[in-house]
Order: sequence, then structure tokens, then C-alpha cells
Amino acid sequence: MGYFRNPPYDARAVANYFLSLAERDGKTLDQMKLQKLVYLAHGWSLALLDEPLITDKVEAWRYGPVIRSLYRAFANAGRNPITKPAYEVRFVGTKVTAIPLTLDEDSCNERVRNLIEEVWKVYSPYTGIQLSNYTHQEDSPWARTWKDSSLPQIIPDETIKDYFSKLAQNEPAVARQAAT
Repeated sequence: MGYFRNPPYDARAVANYFLSLAERDGKTLDQMKLQKLVYLAHGWSLALLDEPLITDKVEAWRYGPVIRSLYRAFANAGRNPITKPAYEVRFVGTKVTAIPLTLDEDSCNERVRNLIEEVWKVYSPYTGIQLSNYTHQEDSPWARTWKDSSLPQIIPDETIKDYFSKLAQNEPAVARQAAT
């Protein structure tokens, strides 16, 4: 794959990038924290890079924003630390092969990697519960979308972008570093 690709990316590849950052730093991630990190990176990408980070839609579920493909990919971990990356099943010749999804240098531009790494730097000290509470704040995209129902609702990217654009004015740490 020698081509240069811009976002959006498969959310599972972004999640795997966060898992590699956690491993690099001697940390672990559970499903809740990973969901929130990918969501936060997507929001910052919409606001700062003016493009979606992920191809997947973010949904408002009862307990916060959820990316369904991540939920499916990591459901077996439950509340435990995730120990394996998300895979894509491909046919290689006549064999079915599971290949980990990645954001390597050939498929992901440096600006996107910098944004993801800055999101990691800013938000990795927090627990999944803390990040969940953060994403539930009044007037957040989740709060504006969630209706007390048993059915998930799609959170429009425009709603996410507007919210994170306002955050960029009040929380410049990610904005200042990621915009460079």
C-alpha cells in the first residue's frame, strides 16, 4: 500500500492505534475508555481538521456515545483490559486471514497521527468512567441527541463538530497541539 490516504478511517484502525499507544506507555484500555478516546479524536478531527476521522457513525446509547463497530470488535473483553487488536478478515489466495487494522505511515498522514497522539496525551490519564462523565456534560452531542428510549440515535457529525469547535476555544490543549 504505497498510497497516501486522508481520513476518514475505519474506527477499528483508530482504536488499534490507541491500543498501540497504551502498550507503548505501559497502560491498558478497557472498552469504555477506548470508545471515548476514539469518539474524542473524531470530534477534535471534525473541529480542527474539518474532516471526519472515522467512517463509522457515532451513536447515542443510554450510557454515552458509542461506535458500534468498536463495540462489536471488543465486546468479548467486557470490562476487562483489551488484549488483542481489532482484525479484518480477508481472503489471501484461498485462505481466510485475520489482519489487524492499522494506521501506518503509508495510509495515515502525520497531521492525523499527531491529533490522535495529542488526544492520547490529554485524555489517557482519565478512567473510562471519567471520560464517560465528560462526554455526558450538559449540551454535549450525546446529551443533545439521546432521547430516553431503548433505541440508539445517530449523533450527527455537524453536532459533534459544533461542540468540539466551541471546546477548542475553552480547552486549547488539544487544539493548540493538534492544529500544528
